[in-house]
Amino acid sequence: MSEAKIYPVPESVRARAHLNHAQYLAMYRRSLDDPDGFWAEQADALVSWSRK
Repeated sequence: MSEAKIYPVPESVRARAHLNHAQYLAMYRRSLDDPDGFWAEQADALVSWSRK
């Protein structure tokens, strides 16, 4: 298997990102520590429900 390549993120893309690295790591940690609570919050925030 070949080596993985890592490409730098252009600043123009980074500036438009929804999260910074610290926010991503915090969300990732929460998803591991409390997956049910984390995904329930994401569903509430990101999905339009006709009923829960």
